[in-house]
Amino acid sequence: MIKRGTILLAAFLAVSSAFVSDANAEPTPHHGSATIRAVTAQPEVVSAPGDVTCSTTGSTIDRTSSCLHGKLDISFYEEPSHTYVGYSEINWTSHVRLDPRNRHEWIDEVTLTQTATNVPASKIGEATVSEICASCKSIGGPTQVLTVGATKTYHLTIDSPGTATVTDAQVPHLRFIAPTFTPVDSDLGPKMNVRCDNTPQMSPVKDGGCVYPDIKPTYNISVTGPYDQVAWHIDWAQKNLKHHWGWEGHGPALTRTWDESLKKRNRRTACPDSIPRPSGKTCDEYPFASTYQGASLNPDFSCHMVPKEQNSNEGNYRQRWYYANRLLEREGFWVKVTDIPASARAQAMRPLAQCP
Repeated sequence: MIKRGTILLAAFLAVSSAFVSDANAEPTPHHGSATIRAVTAQPEVVSAPGDVTCSTTGSTIDRTSSCLHGKLDISFYEEPSHTYVGYSEINWTSHVRLDPRNRHEWIDEVTLTQTATNVPASKIGEATVSEICASCKSIGGPTQVLTVGATKTYHLTIDSPGTATVTDAQVPHLRFIAPTFTPVDSDLGPKMNVRCDNTPQMSPVKDGGCVYPDIKPTYNISVTGPYDQVAWHIDWAQKNLKHHWGWEGHGPALTRTWDESLKKRNRRTACPDSIPRPSGKTCDEYPFASTYQGASLNPDFSCHMVPKEQNSNEGNYRQRWYYANRLLEREGFWVKVTDIPASARAQAMRPLAQCP
């Protein structure tokens, strides 16, 4: 009985010794090195409201969303001779959807597709994606194996903690490891500023919201929509006023004001009570009274009589648009009149009332 116990104890000590030896062993050294080169398409600013369409054929960005795509070229080398042994190509997209009504939860959906490789180790390479930023917090982006031809998706949920107004440069970041080769890292696209705030004048105050502050949004208004007479007035004003206010490529942007007393002065200057109002119509001014280019600060303005209901509803609609784009005090924006028939482009519509 003692002899058997001695044998078992010796076996246990041998296994324990081997375990300790493995635990203290140096990690497997990298036999090769790798380098990575990123090719990124610059995004085109689009004026269409809402979420941009994400594809691999064009990079686009608006006030609250973006879609970027690019390519990563990885080169592998045998060391210490630094002999080139092969490559891997990875295509990626990053689809960001900021939430203008919630600063604590927005999405960056990243896809990676290994399109080609001639290095066996790269066929079982592992990729991790994380969001790089100064003050945000993100979760998601687990490590996944990239196989040739398969698209892997990383769903990153991002939070801007606190309530202070912060502008944070952010970008998704890739780390790729092929066995026996050194890891490689690369940002997926350029860093882009994201601004989050809980400004009391905006809605909702409790949750705040986030936008791309470097993008001037465009307020679209159609001559075939429910505010067609307001749209035609803006079209005339942009084409005939000296400074072509708000018309991108032709004049300066408009800048929003929260100053209620200034708005009232702008309206009284552009549309004084002395101007007769036809039945069922009210006086509409451009540039808008809610901007620093309004009539009390700017003699280059226009007024026009439009249906009363249209005038009121368009103002409410534009107020909601201000909120949706989180336009803060003195932030700029463009105004675009859409759906103008080709036959009408050369016509100069005259105002129905002469501004003073």
